[in-house]
Amino acid sequence: MTAAAPPAGAVTVSATRVRTVDLSTVDPSSPDPSGITWDAANNRLLVADSEVEEMAIFADANVFELAIDGTLTGSGDLTPPSPGFTNEPTGLALDPVTGDLFVSDDLKDKITRLSPGTDGDFGTNDDVTVSSVATGVFGNTDPEDVAYDTSTGDLFTADGTGREIYRIDPGVDGIFNGVPPAGDDVTSSFDTAQYGSEGSEGLAYDPARDTLLIVDPATKNIFETTKSGTLLNRINLADANPRHPEDVVLAPSLANPSVMNMYVVARGQDNNADPNENDGTMQELSVSLPPTGNQAPVASAGPDRTVTLPAAITLAGSVSDDGLPAGSTLTAAWTQLSGPGTATFTDPTSATTDVTFSATGTYDLRLTADDSALQGSDDVTVIVNPEGTSVLEVPVVAGADDAEELASGTVKTNSNDLQLGFNGTAQTVGIRFRNVAIPVGSTITSAYVQFAAKSTSSSTVNLVIEGQVATNPQVFKTIAFNISNRARTAAEVGWSPAPWTQVGVAGSAEQTPNLAPVIQEIVDLPGWSGLAPLVLIVTGDGSAAQRTAWSYNGAGPEPVLHLEFVPPP
Repeated sequence: MTAAAPPAGAVTVSATRVRTVDLSTVDPSSPDPSGITWDAANNRLLVADSEVEEMAIFADANVFELAIDGTLTGSGDLTPPSPGFTNEPTGLALDPVTGDLFVSDDLKDKITRLSPGTDGDFGTNDDVTVSSVATGVFGNTDPEDVAYDTSTGDLFTADGTGREIYRIDPGVDGIFNGVPPAGDDVTSSFDTAQYGSEGSEGLAYDPARDTLLIVDPATKNIFETTKSGTLLNRINLADANPRHPEDVVLAPSLANPSVMNMYVVARGQDNNADPNENDGTMQELSVSLPPTGNQAPVASAGPDRTVTLPAAITLAGSVSDDGLPAGSTLTAAWTQLSGPGTATFTDPTSATTDVTFSATGTYDLRLTADDSALQGSDDVTVIVNPEGTSVLEVPVVAGADDAEELASGTVKTNSNDLQLGFNGTAQTVGIRFRNVAIPVGSTITSAYVQFAAKSTSSSTVNLVIEGQVATNPQVFKTIAFNISNRARTAAEVGWSPAPWTQVGVAGSAEQTPNLAPVIQEIVDLPGWSGLAPLVLIVTGDGSAAQRTAWSYNGAGPEPVLHLEFVPPP
């Protein structure tokens, strides 16, 4: 599947400072404000301070209630043991319907949903923890902030060091309680480094424009993006010059409450450098952004497929759009890009359609979405096998059949995941499939391993997949270099997997390229019995990048070897 390019119309605009509120003058004060949100129902700003409890000036307050003019109207304590739960409230977001507060914690790697109880205030004795989400499970190990999408009920969370924005759908139960097996949340993500961001500290949702605002303290920019990660505008903070901006929210202007301005909290100097610093600020900023305008529709052609003649397959694609321009009609169209014969679509104007093929070989098909002004497309590859092809799927069925080997030679056979390519150091992964029933003399037409993502990742990673030259390879053992010391096939297949954007997904991005040359070399070995184990070995290029898949010992789907072959006459 192909990623959409940033729009050519993305511009840079400057924010103008309207006023500054010195948070050192409120009592108790906030020297290192890290999160801010707007509570419209109570006409107040809520500010979190993630460092104040480390300082001598700490007065049992790390969440602050401010009137729009910056006057302190109340404060609360979220630190343990009573009544709170976190020393590190890094980010805040409010559900305006329930009045619940979402609090991110970058030490515990979680987001907690907090009800204010009967008093309506946070950080008091009657607060109630409604639910929580462990963010490290899906890849966010530095949840600096959280934002609530009032249009969908989804959460967004910013990974500061990872420069990643994660979207959390609460799933069928409607509760933010974690990805499987803890709950049924569904996650996806996009990378902010593509805009030149050096860190994603703050995050806000703009309900009027249905966009995200992402704060980068290093470059002093706020990036406005679509919820899928397309850059719309850069908001430069150089003129306003906040010192280490941490978070942003939209709230009514003090001078004209009918106008929504940006409120940015800034930490100033970190207390690690000066334990007595007290220089936190809140700035009201005005900015004029161009209309969001029409965005290109999004097409998804689905994962790559395989079919055996003369059968048809169903292409379950989808198209979506922002509803612009007004009065437009969203259409879908399937076309054939390449192939040795003709692909015939039952209904080429429907995103979901059956397709048949006139000849064997590899076909590239494209689904195009059109909103009358702009187009978006996605491609899918279909491998068409000859009639008489046999299909076999072999999952990993034992813990000692998938293992990891560190650069030191240490082999782990009880890990609940497979970190492909890197695990602190370069890593080799071995996968053994039992009872591979391929008759002697068969021709392998297609082969791949289907992984399922245990966490998301957008970094570039380059992998090589080889086989073990053996007709009865043994299980992996915790003996030094027990994976890398195995004899390997001359055939190898390179794999640079696309970003894994959703935990638990086993789609085209999590599927290896065609491994037929590797498998063919193994089944052609003298002594291949027609029913034997088969080992594949995955190595990385040594770069600090990886894709993390479920292993047999994990709670998710185990790796599965998919084979298609033509038996001998």
